[in-house]
Amino acid sequence: IHTGHIIGVEALSRWHHPVLGQISPLDFIGMAEQIGMIKPLTEWVLKTACNQATLWNEAGFSSIIMAVNISPSHFLDSDLVPLIKRIIKGTGILPGDLELEVTEGVIQTNPENLAVFEHLKALGVLLAIDDFGVGYSSFASLKHLNVDNLKIDKYFIDDILVDHKAKLLVSSMIEMGHNLEHKITAEGIESEQQFTMLQELGCDYAQGYFFSKPVSANVISTLLKKQLAAL
Repeated sequence: IHTGHIIGVEALSRWHHPVLGQISPLDFIGMAEQIGMIKPLTEWVLKTACNQATLWNEAGFSSIIMAVNISPSHFLDSDLVPLIKRIIKGTGILPGDLELEVTEGVIQTNPENLAVFEHLKALGVLLAIDDFGVGYSSFASLKHLNVDNLKIDKYFIDDILVDHKAKLLVSSMIEMGHNLEHKITAEGIESEQQFTMLQELGCDYAQGYFFSKPVSANVISTLLKKQLAAL
């Protein structure tokens, strides 16, 4: 957020149906979970995203983090850690260039949840708590979890310029996260004023339509080439 450099991207699923047209992930992700298709869909997304990250690395765009969302229903599946191992081996992505995002719903202090986090960290991948602040996590959970990044939900960023409480909450989350040695990402930034305020509050990373709407890998390659030429 202080250099303006692109340090990573987030993989977003899009489905263009030949008859129904563009279908929102809010619809088809939930459907995939209901009918048991979320695991093969996640595996396809991981392979596609990590292969792209490897191509960017080979093209000279080093250390571009590829963030991929993991469904809460899949996170505790016994095959998740072996799947991530296979993806890393099969695509050649550096483990530190892969960030797995999970929502607050999976943050619990029971041993099963904590073990998954520890196994994934042992692989060397990054872990992020997505949509932070709007779920059901507790400070007790954060005390036990070994994560790298807290992503503050867009819900708070939307009102940060006009609602003192929203600004106070964001400031508190940033300070708390830093004290727990987490990096902080603000999601959903749509204006320069929001961006400037988050800089002043000490946020680490920023993402949102202010920088780029969802685009294809080819468009991102062009953005990365421009950045590399400017360095």
